[in-house]
Order: sequence, then structure tokens, then C-alpha cells
Amino acid sequence: MSTRFVRGLLAGALCALSAGAEEAAFIKAGKALGLCVTSPDATWEETGGTVVLRHPNALFYGNRIPEGNDIVVRLRMSVEGLERSAASVVIDERHHIGLEGGSGKMFMQGQLFAGEKLEREPPEGIRGGKVFDLIIARRNGELSVTVAGETVIRARDGRKALGSVALRPWRSVMKVIDFSITAPAFTSMAEIIAREARWKAEAKLPLVDLSQDPARQVVIAAGTPEVYQGHPTTVSLPDGRTIFCVWCVNHGGAAGPMARSRDGGRTWERLDAHLPEGYRTHQNCPSIYRLVDAQGKARLWVWSAAKGTRQGAPMPSIMSEDDGETWREMPPLGEAFYCVMTFSSMVRLNDGRYLGLYHRAEGKGEGRAYLEVMQTLSGDGGFTWSAPRSVARVAGKKPCEPFVFRSPDGGELCCLMRENTHAGYSLQMFSRDEGATWSAPSDTAWGLTGDRHMGVRTQDGRLAIAFRDQAPHSPSKGHFVAWVGTYDDIRQGRPGQYRVKLLHGHTLFDLGYPGVELLPDGTIVATTYLKYWNDTRKHSVVSTRFTLAETDALLRK
Repeated sequence: MSTRFVRGLLAGALCALSAGAEEAAFIKAGKALGLCVTSPDATWEETGGTVVLRHPNALFYGNRIPEGNDIVVRLRMSVEGLERSAASVVIDERHHIGLEGGSGKMFMQGQLFAGEKLEREPPEGIRGGKVFDLIIARRNGELSVTVAGETVIRARDGRKALGSVALRPWRSVMKVIDFSITAPAFTSMAEIIAREARWKAEAKLPLVDLSQDPARQVVIAAGTPEVYQGHPTTVSLPDGRTIFCVWCVNHGGAAGPMARSRDGGRTWERLDAHLPEGYRTHQNCPSIYRLVDAQGKARLWVWSAAKGTRQGAPMPSIMSEDDGETWREMPPLGEAFYCVMTFSSMVRLNDGRYLGLYHRAEGKGEGRAYLEVMQTLSGDGGFTWSAPRSVARVAGKKPCEPFVFRSPDGGELCCLMRENTHAGYSLQMFSRDEGATWSAPSDTAWGLTGDRHMGVRTQDGRLAIAFRDQAPHSPSKGHFVAWVGTYDDIRQGRPGQYRVKLLHGHTLFDLGYPGVELLPDGTIVATTYLKYWNDTRKHSVVSTRFTLAETDALLRK
């Protein structure tokens, strides 16, 4: 078999690839079929029916990375020279399963193994340079490791993917007879190397940090050691001063809280006591909207995912016909509207109707098999809605939490979507016919990669879109950020102008469901939930305020 060597783009990786090979056998019967090594001065040799690996620092990978959840890694090997060193199998570059020569112990180390170094006596079958089998299996969220016929560990594995699998000889000698992986799908190491290089280049998009400026920040609802305030949305009245904010208690928990600001978000008053008693039984991430019917009558609506429990009647709501002074409970929309989360966004169509978007899974409440974005229309200001239809379902991806808005020229709708596998970028799609048809979902630019987008168009035509940062290699990943750019940047897949770190969370990723309002003076009020204090207090609902003139000036410094 002819073998060629390819130098990668990351860490000087050197790969031996079998031309045209589709199998996931990296070493077979002592022959290297598809190995990569991260150190440019490291290599391997084939001798005595084994592939011999030596190097104190190198990681020897298979040239493809397994994808999916039903994965089995098989190794047949022996280890020599352990008395001087150690040897390990490395998962995702940081979780080790190995042998330590000094103590003679077997060890498992890394966050996958509860973040501790677990030591135990090795099975008899691996001592003294004997050939042994090592099997790593990942199924249904559990990882098991079997060595020489003995299962040595079982661990819960809630990660999105197994990651790479590598061999590290340290200062010992690993003699490998077979090394293979079975999985539903694979990504080539060359693709991963190129992708990592691209992400690192994209991560150079400028970042303005406002998160350490408490003068901008207002705590709308403080968390306590007992109370977790979560998942707010906001809406403004046409007076340019009044903002309403609704949220739930606990992560995806019950609705009930509401606050109102009459001064553009600087101070807030709680309205909980003025709301219908039944509103407290509405579940998961309430979303507030202002809808105007064909007769010009404006109403405020607050929809939630379900009534009573997450599996209860879908999409109950409360409604106000007097700009939030009084409220009444409205009936759920019905079983056809089962969802993970209620409407994430709405847009008014040119004919006066409203288009609402939300996402659902295979059943009520949380879903795991798939996620799809649903669309429905209301022609009477929110009282009734058309039969929902799916507008975004993508093989291998999980689109959700859609944010729909109109292009500056009014002729197109854009929808940004969270991609819940978090394996790459977020998703976007476009409609030129008022939502009758949509383009196939495609990747956003790196700078827009995140969860639960929400934004505004400022007076100069630019967009400020806030979300939870999920961009690979981002210096603000896991925090609350905003992307600044133009609509054409989104349409053309350009990076945008810069990003803004709005708030710093003391628990990464559990934040970022935003409300974003634009005041007449150009001030943007961005509201989210997050672990605001680094103490025993749970999550709070917090807003921050800024103008693009301010962030432009900070960018130039």
C-alpha cells in the first residue's frame, strides 16, 4: 500500500494517510494505515508485526475523528519501559487512561473522570510487556473502559462528542498491533486541522469589553442563595421610555415575575402582584411582545411554553389591552403548538399579519433526538394562529431559538438560529416572500455564533445583536456579547465590524437569553440573566446600556 505524508496546519502535524481509505482502522496487523503525530520530530516504525511509538511529548492520533454517540475504540498493544515513565491513551487531548511506571498503578485523569486522578492496580494481563486489548466504548451518555477483559471504569459522559483519540508513549515504548474506531461518522484530521486554523483566524475579530463597567449595569431582579432568576425577555412601548421585562424562576422554570421601567431601563418596579394568579403556573421562558391588530389596537402578550408542567397544555399566555396596567389570562394555543420553548421572535409582515417562530423537538418539553424551527401566522393581533409548519430542520444539526428580523430595504426576512450541537457555527436563513418559503439554513459568520440571538437596528443602519457567545476560540466564549455589523455583512457572510463583551458571567454559558431595546437617543439596553456575583447568590436578571458611538470610540483607542 502506498503511503503519503501530509504536513498539517496545526502544531506541525504529520499524517500518514491511506489514499482513498474510508475505513477507521489506523493500525492493522502492525501496519500504519492512518496515523497523525503532533510533533514534527516524531515518527513511528513498523517492526516485528507492530507499529512502534516512541516520543516523550508526542500524541499519535488516528487520522479521523469519530462523530456521534455510539463509538467503540479498540487497541491491541503492549507497553515496554514503564519503569522509567508512563504511557496513556488520551481522549480529546485532556483525558488520560494510562499506566504509571513509578507506582505500577493504572490511572484515569481529567474532567471526564470527575476531575480527579484515579489510581488502581492494573489487570494482571497487561504487566511485564504482555500484549493486551483495550476497549473504550461510548454509548447512551456512558463511557466504559475495558482492559485485558476487565472493565476498569464506567463514567457518565455528557459531552457533545468523544473527541480525538491519541496514544502517548511518554518515555516508554508502545508497540501497537491494532488501533481502530467504529462510529456512525467521522471527520478527517486534515479537516479538523484546517477548521481549527480558520477558527483561530476568525477569533481575531476585534472585541470591546464593557463587562467591567458597573456604572452601565442595572440589577432588575437580584438572585439570592435560594432564588434563581432566569431567562428574561423585554419589550418597549412607543413612548421611548417604558420597557417591560418578564422572566422565570429557576432555569426554564415557572413564570410569574414582571417588571416595568418608565425611564428607559434605569429604574424598575415589580408588577407580579398585578398579574393573573394562573400566570405562575406557566412554564419555561416567557416571551413578551406588543402586537397591533388590523384596527390599530395594540396589546401586550406574554406567551410561555406550557401550562402546569412542561408537558402541560402548550403556549398559554396573559394579555393586556391597556399598555400593561391590567392583565388577563388567555387559553393555551393548543396541542398543535407543543414546543421546547414558546415564540423566540416575531416580525410583522407587509400585509399586517404577524409571523411567529419557535422550536420544538420530538415531544413536549425538552427533546434530544432532533430540533426544528416552526412558523405560524396571526391575522388578528395574536388571538389565533395558523397551523404551525416546520421551516428549518437540518440533518446532523439542531436549529432552535430563531430570531427573525427585516432587512433595511424591507424586501427580505432574515432568521438567525442557535445550532444546539455547538460543533461549529450558528445558522441563518432568508425569505424574499414574507416567509412563504425560506432558503436552506446555512452557517453564519463566526462572529454571530451563539445562542438566543436578539437585536436592533440603530439610527445609522447598523445592527447590534446580543447572544450567549459560543464561537470557537472566542476570548469571551460563554459570556454575554453583542455583534456589531451591517445587514449586508450577514447576507454576504462577512465577519462584521466587532463584538462587545456586555456582561461577565461567573457561571459560563448559563446566561445570554436577552432582551434588546433601542431608545430614541441611540442607547441600547441589553438585558439577560447570569451569575452576576461570585458568591452564594444564584442568577440575577441584569441589564447593561451602551451606544455604538461609545463602543466605536473604545475600539479606536
